[in-house]
Amino acid sequence: MGRVFALLAVGLLTGVSSGLFGIGGALIGTPLLRVLAELPPILALATPLPVAIPSALSGAAAYWRRGLVDKTLTVRTLRVAVPMTVLGSAITHWISGAVLMVATALVLLYVAASMVVRSSAQATTAQTSLPSQRLTIASAVAGFAAGFLAIGGGIVLVPVFVRWLGVPIHRALATSLVCVAAMAIPGTLVHALLGHIDWVAAALVAVAALPASRLGAAIALRITSRTLEVLYGVVLGLFGVWFLVRTLLAQ
Repeated sequence: MGRVFALLAVGLLTGVSSGLFGIGGALIGTPLLRVLAELPPILALATPLPVAIPSALSGAAAYWRRGLVDKTLTVRTLRVAVPMTVLGSAITHWISGAVLMVATALVLLYVAASMVVRSSAQATTAQTSLPSQRLTIASAVAGFAAGFLAIGGGIVLVPVFVRWLGVPIHRALATSLVCVAAMAIPGTLVHALLGHIDWVAAALVAVAALPASRLGAAIALRITSRTLEVLYGVVLGLFGVWFLVRTLLAQ
């Protein structure tokens, strides 16, 4: 029974973060499954992926009704990201679980810093055109990370949309959630074939994550852009430090 409550708690936390920060929830789902539910590293890595699909779509629905999803940006992102997700997922078969856990923590810290520290040269308004080369690179990195670290890709896409492309934060979150759901599909298929997913745990996480994701999106829509950016960075940074320390001490 304790494991059931732990998994429901993971679902609640990942669902809220999915809707609030546009990251699909998989990035923090992995550390939480590893620590709270005590899943083996590779299962903790991949089990949040199938949950990310309905969870991300649930959060995206709130943004969609307000017309915040950028359909053109979504298509241009996914045409590069999806094949890279398949590649990243396949490579995990040859990488140790400890390496994947440390890599997850480091990605958390990098993205947190990029969102908190704002350069004066960075745009704060949407650009009329999207730089093709930047978008291609960002989509490739996000897609590979979505498969390799099973993080949904939103953790890469949101900072890139905001920092590199000048997309307003709420539009970036909305578009990221749609991309996260799409990228999670091939990632889930590959990891399932490799036997990396605990389906019972995934189902319990999903039960709590779906309504929590909608709640997170509703909260995000009431917060100003800069406040949301700072909150995004601070929460991920603290969480990343905590998980990195725990992972290194466990070695």
